Amino acid sequence: MSQVQSVERTFSILEILSKYPEGLSIGKLSKDLELAKSTVHRLLSTLMAKGYVQQDEQSGHYRLGIQCLVLAGSLLNQLDIRTVAKEALHTLAKSSGEVVHLCIHDKNEVVYIDKVESDQTLRMYSQIGRRALMHCTGVGKALLSGFTQEQLEELIVEKGLPEFTETTITEQADLDNELRTIKARGYAIDEQEHEKGIRCIAAPIYDHDSKVVAAISIAGPADRVTMERVKGDLAQAMLDQSKHISAKLGYINN
Repeated sequence: MSQVQSVERTFSILEILSKYPEGLSIGKLSKDLELAKSTVHRLLSTLMAKGYVQQDEQSGHYRLGIQCLVLAGSLLNQLDIRTVAKEALHTLAKSSGEVVHLCIHDKNEVVYIDKVESDQTLRMYSQIGRRALMHCTGVGKALLSGFTQEQLEELIVEKGLPEFTETTITEQADLDNELRTIKARGYAIDEQEHEKGIRCIAAPIYDHDSKVVAAISIAGPADRVTMERVKGDLAQAMLDQSKHISAKLGYINN
């Protein structure tokens, strides 16, 4: 058996076992691979020695080992959200003609970590590294949709719900209702809540643990980013790209 053929068969074993969390017998593996049991046993022995496969003592079935999880964890930890999201940000900026942001939360605040400029005029103070409160921004509310009730209450105690414009949410009951709406439809709207004249649509980004780890937004002047646009083409584009980024991070939407 050539070295390349051996590698291919080894990966085939791992791919098959990944579909059977309860494990498979060597007989079933041999049948699926169309290989002799002796060949499969030899490959399994090597994989077991390295920790990529383990054998159940009672059933004798083989299943994926802990080392596969170690590798997967290392890969997921290396994923840079900015690199992963870059293509989607440019796609949104091009299709919408507006400014697009990528944000994370830190110390109960929004942090802007990437930005794709619009080729149109926009009077909006935003720059990479800027911080903002969460209750009054589209990205902030998208991030808050992943908070537990306890986390939300801790944020309110620490930061309060200060008013920036007449549309800013300043009551916890209203914020609770807003977050329920965001979870149901999949995106948040900043209805000129932080800056008068600026409207945003934002969506959360999920990781492989189904946790909200970031948010993306499209922002522009309210007379250009109309509610009709927000609930129409912008909402669909936002949902498509947020799902695309989340999938790259290993999120599986059941």
